[in-house]
Amino acid sequence: MIKTILLTIVFLKTSLQRMQSRYYENAKKNKKIRRILYFILFVIIAGIIGFFSSNMIDVLEQSHQETTFVGLVLFLVLILTIIQSVFSSVNMLYFTKDTEYILPLPLKPYQIIIARTNVIIIVQYFIEIIVGLIPLIVYGFKMNCGPMFYAPVLITLILLPILPTVLLSLIVMILMSFSKITKNKNKFQLFTTFLVFAITIAFSIAMVKIDEQSISDEQLAQMLTKANGMIELIKGYFPTLKYSINAILSNNIFTMILEFARVIGITAIAYAVYALLSQKLYFKGLVGSLFSGENKKKKKKIKTATKRKGVGRRYVAKEFKTLLRNPVYLVQCVLPAILLPILCIALVLISFDEETINEIMKALSTVNANGVILLTIIGITQFFSMVVYISITAISRDGKNAIFMKYIPVPLYKQYIYKTIPNIVMNLFSIIIVLTVSEYLLKTSILDLIVVFVISMIMNIAQSFLMLLIDLKRPKLQWDSEYAVVKQNFNLIFPMIFSIISIGLLILYAKTTQIISVYIVLTMIAAIYLLITVLVNVYLYKRQNELAGKIE
Repeated sequence: MIKTILLTIVFLKTSLQRMQSRYYENAKKNKKIRRILYFILFVIIAGIIGFFSSNMIDVLEQSHQETTFVGLVLFLVLILTIIQSVFSSVNMLYFTKDTEYILPLPLKPYQIIIARTNVIIIVQYFIEIIVGLIPLIVYGFKMNCGPMFYAPVLITLILLPILPTVLLSLIVMILMSFSKITKNKNKFQLFTTFLVFAITIAFSIAMVKIDEQSISDEQLAQMLTKANGMIELIKGYFPTLKYSINAILSNNIFTMILEFARVIGITAIAYAVYALLSQKLYFKGLVGSLFSGENKKKKKKIKTATKRKGVGRRYVAKEFKTLLRNPVYLVQCVLPAILLPILCIALVLISFDEETINEIMKALSTVNANGVILLTIIGITQFFSMVVYISITAISRDGKNAIFMKYIPVPLYKQYIYKTIPNIVMNLFSIIIVLTVSEYLLKTSILDLIVVFVISMIMNIAQSFLMLLIDLKRPKLQWDSEYAVVKQNFNLIFPMIFSIISIGLLILYAKTTQIISVYIVLTMIAAIYLLITVLVNVYLYKRQNELAGKIE
């Protein structure tokens, strides 16, 4: 047990240290200033999340569905945990550089795997503070909940991510135990991630189908119309979720203890089974991931001449090839832009039929429903954009090879433009998916869809250029594995910050739609983000050489 705890601390420290770029290692004098800025940044994000939560509670309270907010927050925490585990477990458990140094040590397989799993869980706690703890604290204040409310909240947020992380890690171990049969570990790594994702979707669909069979349409309609009835729809999708919601909302101390006993029991059993199975499975996949590789020799085609008019197209194609051919970049940067919207929307379509969705919209309707719906659609596109890490890693992905940007016969400003295009394209996929589903479910008019598309694209372009500017200012060029670029990189918090601020502004604008036309509001939003895009582009153009100073 002591070895496992110490190993967990070592892995956690290593992960946190790798998040610091060389630029910050050389700027120790500014350590206090950075801490102050990070604190201010956290306060701003917390304020936006708190404001959003407060408004959502007010809307739910109008239809006597206020306790649904607790279920929605915990459900969101669960979904984010699953997504994080799917896209991180394979790399974190098997494809880290320190594995070669850990294997010769007198450690048992379960100690290594438990320590690595603990790190995955602990990292998820940081996300929970933003999306879980802050909204539930706001709920406690607004609903005048006593001290007995906050203790169950903390216990729930500690326990809830453990079970899904353990289950998904176990699936990864089972799949990776077959890694010896392949000669190409990169393709097998990608195949494993796809398969884990597919299993997760299949399991989610199965859970929803089971829940649908137990509730008839009439019961569902009655459930939605009665006070706090929506909470019953959320409970049944995961074993510990139901008991956690019951514990938080219960006013009886004995009921609370009983529900937590169930959560702790299920979690403890799953964790113990996981530790036992990892002893048998982990080393099989670990050895296979270390010693299987691609033996084929790649032939390089050297082109002696390139037409100047095709430079931009070739440069963008090179960026896409880097993203698509590297399994880590493909899984962490590209796939979330496509799979996350599909997964979330598929769960909604499977969980609720059209009649049910109409009932929910009636329950949550506001004075100016059309305006709120349009702003909500834009907000959803912004939510999905926070997991697209292409622009924010555009310079860092090149690592030490980024220095060649200064020597190739292409102006730096044009290279900056070319590097943002993949981010814009991948965000475009998310926007199209969201708008397609909006037209199908909400019967949104073509004119409104065009307006929302234009606004979303303007925000998309602004985000892409702004994230590239941040990566130029804070490049992470010294790394020993691609995984460090996309997971041990503090810059990845900035797409989330941009999306949260954008969603917060949309909520503020939603209030004004009761006074002025939604189209005027949308024009104001477009003007703000167009201004941001223009200012960032002017800055990139005028300071193109200066910005490349940290590329060395």
